[in-house]
Amino acid sequence: MHAEFGMVEVLGTDGWMRCIEIERVVPIPTEHPDELAAERIDFDEAWVHVRELTPADLAKDIEALRKRGQLLVDTMDA
Repeated sequence: MHAEFGMVEVLGTDGWMRCIEIERVVPIPTEHPDELAAERIDFDEAWVHVRELTPADLAKDIEALRKRGQLLVDTMDA
């Protein structure tokens, strides 16, 4: 987990630095501003210091992941 980017994947290392993959959900606008036709998922990479990362604890971080849009909750079973 990263404080700014949320759930990330470590792609590489270089000493104390880690190359991470960041997932961003980008809405695709329509002619009507209050409608959402689709979303696009963009992947970026960034180098961060290892101390900026913490192990993911899904039980603890599930609400933060849901708010970021990185975890979809199935409401059909609720």
